[in-house]
Amino acid sequence: MELYSILLQTEQRCPNNTAYVYEGSSFTYREFLQGSNIVGHGLIQRGFAERQNVALLTPNTPHFVFGLFGLLGAGHIAVPLNPLLNPHEIGHLIRHAEPRVLLYDPLLKEKAEQAVRDSGHLVECLSISDLLRVASPDTSSFTPTVGEDDPSMILYTSGTTGDPKGVVLTHKNIYSNTVSFSRALDLRETDTFLCCLPLYHTYAMTVIVFGSLLMGARVILYPQFVPQRILEAFVTEPNIVFAAVPPMFFMVTRFAPDDIAGRHHLRFMVSGGGPLPVDVAIAFQKKFNHEILEGYGLTETSPVVAYNRPGQNQLGTIGPPLPGVEVEIRNEAGEVLGPNQIGELCVRGDLVMKEYYKNEEETRRVFYPGGWLRTGDLASIGEDGYIKIVGRLKDLIVCGGENIYPREIEETLMKYPGVLEAAVVAKPNKLRSEVPQAFVVLAEEAKGKVTESDLRKFCREYLAEYKIPEEFTFLDAMPKTAKGTIEKKELRRWAAAGIDAQSNAPA
Repeated sequence: MELYSILLQTEQRCPNNTAYVYEGSSFTYREFLQGSNIVGHGLIQRGFAERQNVALLTPNTPHFVFGLFGLLGAGHIAVPLNPLLNPHEIGHLIRHAEPRVLLYDPLLKEKAEQAVRDSGHLVECLSISDLLRVASPDTSSFTPTVGEDDPSMILYTSGTTGDPKGVVLTHKNIYSNTVSFSRALDLRETDTFLCCLPLYHTYAMTVIVFGSLLMGARVILYPQFVPQRILEAFVTEPNIVFAAVPPMFFMVTRFAPDDIAGRHHLRFMVSGGGPLPVDVAIAFQKKFNHEILEGYGLTETSPVVAYNRPGQNQLGTIGPPLPGVEVEIRNEAGEVLGPNQIGELCVRGDLVMKEYYKNEEETRRVFYPGGWLRTGDLASIGEDGYIKIVGRLKDLIVCGGENIYPREIEETLMKYPGVLEAAVVAKPNKLRSEVPQAFVVLAEEAKGKVTESDLRKFCREYLAEYKIPEEFTFLDAMPKTAKGTIEKKELRRWAAAGIDAQSNAPA
């Protein structure tokens, strides 16, 4: 199904249901549809009638959903952008996606305009707030003109300063994944979704935005994650569905009062965006007398591949695949492996992306014949069908649900005068799952002069705050393989154990 039509059908079925609650105000599904239609018609009236990429830059406010469904209703392709990126990074993505218009939340007006200037492209910036306040607005609904196999969104997963990787998801990709996920968890119209995940991210997009929409359920939208506010909702709101990343579960467990188990109204706790530590899951279970259902996905799969089912939860696994999703494990030669053997997890089904935008070579690389997507993650599948992720083939850091690619940070550090070598690896972190740690070798003339503060300040000019390494370790020399390349396996070991920079050995 085409995505805008989900809103049409839900509005017809339950127009007076509350759709979103935000900072004390709320709007119904009828108001949701009308606001989206106003934005869509506003785009057309400003000359953007032809189907094209439309960028969307907004934090967690209702402007995001009005902008998203407005541009989808008008037949466009959404390009949601990460509001945490700096203007330089956003401008790079604009150059790649080449939208002619950028819809923005007024809170990000200066960032949006600076990003467009940095991009060097002719892009019209339109305030969603201004579009909604237009005199004599057109609230009439659209008749969809796109098909389910047409692109609905381009979601960027990396390459903000290198080669961008934009995942093209069709309407069918997202719709099929939403239906499968919603049925597996038995989501209902009476559920209350708590959303503090970033809306631009595929996790919140499918599980919360489209999951709630499909049911006609209510979403309480938070501008940011504050444990105390979430805990308050746990005991004051009915039928709670909380989709979050592991660090959020760690924090709500830490701040929850001892008597919370007898007072909360939890229905489903859903964990994704990174591995859920077993000790966090156990601590949550003990305090709340309620289980966390861990799952797994990636942007290229819209995103949900697998989830533990209520009452059939196996800690340390990501559960079995969702209905309609095929999974298998392959070795380096591409041969299919049997139960309990470790290899690369591969996925096939309607949830798998169409392609990487303007990147045919990378698209070919990640697909095996027959439509099997290579996830880059190492896993095994038990005889009962439950999947266990054991590692990653790709050099990726997952920090609080955000993907960080070390190469981007390394290339930034190498721009600094006096830096000879730079390597970035994941350092385990109980609060955010993983954080980046940088190892740096300086030229002789820079030793004793270039400080951690210098490098941190330099990184802030080019990178979003969450990408800046938590720690910078200066080495006399990098550990090397026989081929002369940096031995990141050893650096990861040092990062996990702590390191004495003087001796180049774990402390």
